[in-house]
Amino acid sequence: MALEELERLARRVEEREGIRVYIVEPGVLRDAALALLDAGYDMLLSLSGVDEPKRSRIRLVYHFARSSSPGDVVALETAVSYERPMAPSIHDIYPAAQLQEREEHEMLGVVFEDNPDLRHLLLPEDWPHGVHPLRKSFRVAEEPFTSPTPSKPLEELKKKLGEEAG
Repeated sequence: MALEELERLARRVEEREGIRVYIVEPGVLRDAALALLDAGYDMLLSLSGVDEPKRSRIRLVYHFARSSSPGDVVALETAVSYERPMAPSIHDIYPAAQLQEREEHEMLGVVFEDNPDLRHLLLPEDWPHGVHPLRKSFRVAEEPFTSPTPSKPLEELKKKLGEEAG
């Protein structure tokens, strides 16, 4: 019954690499997560964000499994716009989402509504607001690398390594 509810909620259902993917609007993400839990998918394996600048959106992909049958994996997918990168939190349905939502928040700028703790997880506390390192627009200032020691030809290195190993 729960998977029938999930199919009703989904805008589209696809099969990708043997995994059934339910594509839903952000507004029904929580209902879809509850339907998966009711269907026995009691483990959130991962939450991944995919920056899609050509479509001005961030796609969120959640993978779930059953603890009774860990190889039985399904996915929920939704997308949020750059203009309003907000999605409902599912941390109260799947506690494993708490840290994963924090990571997507700081790395891609997605705000998970009702998540009580969106502090930095991986980046320093003084990281600039609005700078998201997993967005494709993020650029690292490149610095030239120079070494005081000139590089050695590969054959010379191989010979030296061979002598040290023997």
